[in-house]
Amino acid sequence: MENKDLVVSLNRMLSQEHACAIRYATHAAVVAGPYAEVVATRLKEIATDEVLHAEKLRGRILALGGVPTMDVRAEDLKPASTLEDILEVNIAEEEDAIRSYTAILDQLPLSNVILFQTIQEIIRDEQEHLEELEALRLPK
Repeated sequence: MENKDLVVSLNRMLSQEHACAIRYATHAAVVAGPYAEVVATRLKEIATDEVLHAEKLRGRILALGGVPTMDVRAEDLKPASTLEDILEVNIAEEEDAIRSYTAILDQLPLSNVILFQTIQEIIRDEQEHLEELEALRLPK
């Protein structure tokens, strides 16, 4: 994958990370119910992780000679208000992020060590988020 194509892919993920940070912070603010405080705390932590992912992506985009986007991927701004809906939305979004980052990773040359490791770290975080969100699901 050439630098120009990488910058496009990374900027797409950057706009997704911008939206994810907003979505998680908003969901943390609106979640209600008996587990709201615990869930809100974790959602706020994940929002912070998403901001850190965006920061890492901006650094890699600049290193590739690109310009980081300030766009927010609107389709990732999914409102939800119940605990069940919040978890379902965010579980689906984490699964999508893992697929998208894995696709980028699969196209990276191993020689681009810093970018390769950065994407691996982000995937690791997203996988952790997914597992934690799945664990918060109420038994059916």
